[in-house]
Amino acid sequence: MGFINAVFDLGKLESEKAKTRGGGADVIDDYLQLPMPIIEDEAKRGKVIRVWMKVESDESANDPETKELNVSGISRMDLVDYWAGSEEDDEKKRRYLYRDPVGSNTSWGFSPIYKLGPAKADVRKEMLGENDQWATDDKSRFNKLEKRVLSDYEKTGCFSRGSKERIMKDLEKQIGRLSELWADKKRSYLLLFGIDQGGSFLYPGEVPAFRYYFSSKLEKSLSGGGATGSCALCGSSGTMLNLDKIFKFATFDKVSFLPGAADGQGVKERVFPVCGGCLPALSRGREVLDSSFLDGKTIPGLKIYVVPELLLGQEGLEMVSKKTRDFIKTGIGIEEPIFRRLSRLDNSIIFHFLFWEKNQAQERLHLMVEDVPPSRLKKLGDIWVKCYRTYLWNSYENPDFDENKITLDQAIKNIFGVLSGLAGKSEQDKAVMRDRTIGILGRLLGGEIIDILEVKKLMVSRFAGLFADSEWLRFGGVRLRQMAAVIDFLINSNGGCR
Repeated sequence: MGFINAVFDLGKLESEKAKTRGGGADVIDDYLQLPMPIIEDEAKRGKVIRVWMKVESDESANDPETKELNVSGISRMDLVDYWAGSEEDDEKKRRYLYRDPVGSNTSWGFSPIYKLGPAKADVRKEMLGENDQWATDDKSRFNKLEKRVLSDYEKTGCFSRGSKERIMKDLEKQIGRLSELWADKKRSYLLLFGIDQGGSFLYPGEVPAFRYYFSSKLEKSLSGGGATGSCALCGSSGTMLNLDKIFKFATFDKVSFLPGAADGQGVKERVFPVCGGCLPALSRGREVLDSSFLDGKTIPGLKIYVVPELLLGQEGLEMVSKKTRDFIKTGIGIEEPIFRRLSRLDNSIIFHFLFWEKNQAQERLHLMVEDVPPSRLKKLGDIWVKCYRTYLWNSYENPDFDENKITLDQAIKNIFGVLSGLAGKSEQDKAVMRDRTIGILGRLLGGEIIDILEVKKLMVSRFAGLFADSEWLRFGGVRLRQMAAVIDFLINSNGGCR
């Protein structure tokens, strides 16, 4: 399976690079994730509110033998940049010691981190709830913080008895300070708990007790595979885990994702078996996807993984993956569209595309298109330039036509916008139309034949309703030209971009 093999190779590469830099010796490093994205725009870059917890003994905080912290309260809170510092990226990730919770309603997490998000207008009400009764208001942030983050630390013995109560009491006293720090509505914030060691802040990854807690939870979350068999990646035999430990859309009911899994087969046949030796590389590979190969701007509401795979061996994977990461990361910054950048590589590399959607802790896979060469993207882009010039270019307002500003990304957005606009008012109609549109985009990327007549019938069948809609008619001329551009684009690219 090309996509899984590509993720596995990326994970192995990153793990080897981490070891070369002096990191990656601890197995938990392969399972660490970023608590929030790294944003280049300084005005939107994330911030961290650090909570300095006092412990009974400073020395116990970084004592490898200490598994329980006796927290006496909070000394202070301050604000720092999320990704500040001169350390390597993997070292910064290690200090946060973060991994997403296994579910949206779990009563524990892997890390002493609470995601605040952008600032709210009334911080006190947001944190303490109505009339400051946060203990009984399950919608208040303090209630969620206590139940979903701090309680389990005391329950499992990472915190001594009474530590949670002392932390929450001091947090409530410092709500005014929290309001000062959590102030910007344009950026996201983390509330991070660390240790005050004689005036120096110890991040969670620097505290042995937190690392022990993380390791214990990780071991528990990865257990339960149980079935014996052969690893689909390395062929070794033994107790296997399922791929859903890494990709939540790789569950038993997702027949389309697992190769060879057809309706009517039993659970065992639907498992993509992975051994404990290969799972860490897959986990690190997934984190590489999330941090460097993820586009969330081209299609509203959907995320796109773009995974590179070399056709001529793995010797050049580091060079190619670095180039790919660089221009995808820049594409997310809207400096240049992602599909144009992908089309500039030669055909010694192919891409695998995954269109998926995140809903809280769940992930829904909409489409996977494997083995897409850059030359196909280039041809599609060239076709779109001609269609744009014919139907959408306004020669009066822009007399100088610049094809460098016309990209395949625009074609995809135009197709999605036009076809989504044909959906009915109900959420069900919109969902059906979105799935049909994603299917058309998948056939475009895959070089497959598209039923143009069906697309035309779909448009014509909606004309009566659209022409009776005064809001739609305000821009009717533009919308009709967009429809014509979509039809012309599909006709000229239909099955010919292989």
